[in-house]
Amino acid sequence: MFVKQCEWISKDALETMLTIGDAETQCVAFCHPYHMNVGDMLLEPVLAISIKNICKMAAGSQPYVLRIDDGFVHEILAEVVSFEKSLVIVGQLTIELDDVLPGDIDVGDMISFSCERLDVIS
Repeated sequence: MFVKQCEWISKDALETMLTIGDAETQCVAFCHPYHMNVGDMLLEPVLAISIKNICKMAAGSQPYVLRIDDGFVHEILAEVVSFEKSLVIVGQLTIELDDVLPGDIDVGDMISFSCERLDVIS
């Protein structure tokens, strides 16, 4: 995953809306403080804030990230890669959830959820 585009929200506060992605997946994330450049690779997972509606999906479901309207809200279908750290992946994008996963979810499961915002910690 790399930074594709940067749109300043506040230059004084170093707040940006980043478009991040690869050849297959793209999403928008909030970043503060912004100290990156377009083209930089993301080395850490993005953080999904205020997750809700976690639902176990059928094995073999196609992962996706879908931005809702023009804001930061996303619907995501991803594979669980760490139950303890609440990490999921969609393509090359690793996402850390801001809450624990339900007990019936295991590593390798496909889950869908929504989040109010994705954050890049730079």
